Amino acid sequence: MRRNIRERGVLAWLAATMSAGLAGLLLRGPVSTALAGCGAAVHICARLGWVCCLLAAVLLAGGAVSWAVAHRLQRGLKYALRHWQLSRSIARALLEAGYGIPVGEQFYRLPRVKIRFDDKGLTSGLVEIQNHIKTDTSLSAVNLSSALGVYVVDAQYITNDNNYYCFEIADSRIDQQLKFSSYTELTGYAKRHTDKYGPYTLFCDGRNEGIKIRSMLLVGITGSGKSYALMGLIAQLRNWPIAPVIYFADPKGSDIAVLGGSLAPERTADDIDGIIDLLRQFYAAMMERKAEMRDKLNGKLGADFSDFRLPAYIFLFDEFAAFQASISRDKKRRDEVEELLRNVILMGRQLGFYMWIAMQKSDSSDIPTAIRDNLPWKICLGNAPSTTLMTIFGHAADLPSRHWGKGQGLVHCDGITAAPRPGSFPTLAFDIFAALTEAGQSVQGPDSTG
Repeated sequence: MRRNIRERGVLAWLAATMSAGLAGLLLRGPVSTALAGCGAAVHICARLGWVCCLLAAVLLAGGAVSWAVAHRLQRGLKYALRHWQLSRSIARALLEAGYGIPVGEQFYRLPRVKIRFDDKGLTSGLVEIQNHIKTDTSLSAVNLSSALGVYVVDAQYITNDNNYYCFEIADSRIDQQLKFSSYTELTGYAKRHTDKYGPYTLFCDGRNEGIKIRSMLLVGITGSGKSYALMGLIAQLRNWPIAPVIYFADPKGSDIAVLGGSLAPERTADDIDGIIDLLRQFYAAMMERKAEMRDKLNGKLGADFSDFRLPAYIFLFDEFAAFQASISRDKKRRDEVEELLRNVILMGRQLGFYMWIAMQKSDSSDIPTAIRDNLPWKICLGNAPSTTLMTIFGHAADLPSRHWGKGQGLVHCDGITAAPRPGSFPTLAFDIFAALTEAGQSVQGPDSTG
């Protein structure tokens, strides 16, 4: 059976250390005793014994230092032991799977493996495996989770220089999904979150947080927790220090339409004509913001609405597929809607205007491809088929495959996640709909829906 060539160095070091130590003990013990009658010889054996013992000590210390450096002992013994354990496990798995280049008849040279943990609790990290022309295509599809013990792969991708395949890992024993037993608990967490990350940020779970507001596509089949995810996000928006302005569109007249009717009836529509009028109003408000910010942006490269503490505008579009089906045969209205949506998505980031589109599927027949592909924040809740994952994320083969519970799925956010990774929305152990409507009734003012 062939071995990792790095083991040859370890074996050589071990043999040298043990040989030097044994020689030292023999020279200072039995050999010196046997030469007791020869004074000079005894003295020389004793000195040689000390030299051998010192050499063994130096080799042992050098090995310990090398191990400590390789496994980041400066970050703590727990970190080093976990790093060493994962390194051995991954190397063994790569060797058994044939990811190595033969060196002689007994050894393989394995790809270089780098491991980094993100926090002191070692709950998540990054594994990088060196790319090679021999293993390029196979490494792209490798399932590394089986070699990680308690860790699972959340996302995998290749570095920009194509030199390493990266695997984001997380401790499978830790549930990142948040749980709130009351609306007060949720609002308290949301306020602490914006205090930490800024006034225009949102969170999904304990790992996916600090997400600056952007346009979003939320896909989830019935029972996946999509409606609760939307209401949880609305609750976060309502606790922003700078209240946003929310528009509610729901062609099926379900929860979002009822909620919007309670929070902002003047900015809520549940019929096709009303939704199109609402889109026009939203677009007109964006054009007003553009004119307002023209002078403010002059000379401020990279600035956006948040630099001027302006409120964000969000168009929440639930059951978009039903709306798209209703206007599909009317080319004039369909083209107008697509142009409005496309302009908001492409122009709105700097101005603070965002589209949140929620639907059960995201096929090209349900949402125009040009609109879907330009939504920077994509979420898929529940156990969606590979075809749905393909339309949302552009690929499906290398995505984490698990049985998702309610409110759980995959999240990809441009500029934050390098690849789609597991995410979840909070479990709300209270009536979020009642809490939001009651809170809405207690707030006065036309822009108080934020």
